Amino acid sequence: MRIQENPHTASFTIFDADKLDPVTVFLQDFGGGCGRMIVECWCTAWSAYWGAMGSASVREFVLEAHPEYIATRMLPQDRKHLKRDEAYLLRIVKVVQQAMRDGAGKVAAAGVATDGGATNG
Repeated sequence: MRIQENPHTASFTIFDADKLDPVTVFLQDFGGGCGRMIVECWCTAWSAYWGAMGSASVREFVLEAHPEYIATRMLPQDRKHLKRDEAYLLRIVKVVQQAMRDGAGKVAAAGVATDGGATNG
């Protein structure tokens, strides 16, 4: 078994979004234009991997992409979805993109959080 720390991982939690429980987001950049986003809200999680983002980070890629594209990629591909489930995830993706526009998800340097307040440990 091999374990490797990923220094290019960022996470944040969104509180007080309209009609949503807290939303936790994990962004992982693997280099070479590859990355993943994992989103969790109300004990349900969705994820997507992108293997051809060019020179963009996963954060930059998600910010530039259309929210419907991101939500569709995050839905499980092995089953049908109800329209309300798709709409729910789309609302979450839009909230995540807004949080990123406001500065969330930037990988903190030297253990300092992006808000300038807390440290990572």
